[in-house]
Amino acid sequence: MIQIKNLTKKFKKLLVLDGIDLTIEDNSVIGIIGPSGSGKSTLLRCINYLEIPDSGHITFDTNDFDIQKATRENIRYMTTHTGMVFQSFNLFKYKTALENITEGLIVVQKKEKSEAEKIAKHYLEKVGLIDRANHYPNQLSGGQQQRVAIARALALNPDVILFDEPTSALDPEMIQEVLKVIKEVAKAGKTMVIVSHEMNFIYDICDKVIFLEDGKILASGTPREVMIESENERVQQFVSKVNLIDQYNI
Repeated sequence: MIQIKNLTKKFKKLLVLDGIDLTIEDNSVIGIIGPSGSGKSTLLRCINYLEIPDSGHITFDTNDFDIQKATRENIRYMTTHTGMVFQSFNLFKYKTALENITEGLIVVQKKEKSEAEKIAKHYLEKVGLIDRANHYPNQLSGGQQQRVAIARALALNPDVILFDEPTSALDPEMIQEVLKVIKEVAKAGKTMVIVSHEMNFIYDICDKVIFLEDGKILASGTPREVMIESENERVQQFVSKVNLIDQYNI
């Protein structure tokens, strides 16, 4: 479980995250929704320490620390126990799908090449791409590249996987293949935090949803509580553009 209290982040004078409190329960799926520029991606990057937060407090299992006093060991714990799936895939273009997955296993986790390849093939099988193991990124569709990125994150076996708008760079016809893989990961009980504009997907897959705007959480609860029953006018305005009520017969 991760508990985040009063997390703040500024870029120069712009306050991007303003006192965020968030609890990520084990084996839960949390969706983060809100307008562009609301701080959603920054929040994920602060959890993964790709961005250094300015202040706040984090408790991750037995690792408990004040952000302003974080040690290298604290930061390393966060980075090695969380995995990130980016909207732009971030694959090494001169490495095959298999090599993109084994890289972290060999370099970071110090596994033997044979063991790393066995793990990589297992997860390529999981995402339906074992037949593309020796293909380079430019030989794969956008949806296939994102599935390789998901396999890479899973192979490192992090406690939490963070998805930063995983379908936003994909053509509409490729979105469903990636969402299907993420659903399978959720069914397996993996703890996940997902930033996405795919509202129907968020409603369907998440245990908890938070609505973020201007760096603040305006609503938090079950998908139904936030996306259907919220009394917050801004939240109502945002989700009214999505036909959730008809799709789910609500």
